[in-house]
Amino acid sequence: MQGGDHTALKIKKNACGKHRWTVEEDVEVLVRELARLMPDRAIAPILNRAGKVTGRQNGWTQSAVCTLRNRMGVQVYREGEREERGEVTLNEAAAVLQVSAMTVLRMIRSGILPPGTFAKGPHGSSKRRISGMPWCGPKPKIGAESR
Repeated sequence: MQGGDHTALKIKKNACGKHRWTVEEDVEVLVRELARLMPDRAIAPILNRAGKVTGRQNGWTQSAVCTLRNRMGVQVYREGEREERGEVTLNEAAAVLQVSAMTVLRMIRSGILPPGTFAKGPHGSSKRRISGMPWCGPKPKIGAESR
C-alpha cells in the first residue's frame, strides 16, 4: 500500500459558549445595565422596541430576559434598589428640576445635563443621581438665548 500526501486542514473552532444561537454582545451589555434599573418584565419590551432579538431570532419575553440575566450572573432587580443608590428616573428628575420630562430630555440631548453630576433632592435635601443623566447646579435657562 502506498500513502499519499495529506493536506493539513486548519479550522477555527467556536469558543466555549459562542455558537450560532448566541445573543449579540450589545444585548448582553444592555441587559446588564438595565437589570440595575428595572425588573425583567420591563426590560423585555425595551429590547423588542430597540429591534433586538434573542439568539434564536425571537422577540424578548420576561422569561428570556431572566434566562439571559441568570446565565450572565447578573442579580435580579430589587424594588427600591435604585433609590438606595440615590438614582432617579427621567420623570423623577423632571419633578426635582421642576420642568417637564421632555425638557429634561432636551437638556440631556443638548449637553446641558452632562453625565456624572448630581441634582439636589426636594427641598434641598440629599443629593440624588439622575440615572444615566446626572446634573447639578442652578436650574438652567432653556430658550432662544441658550441656543
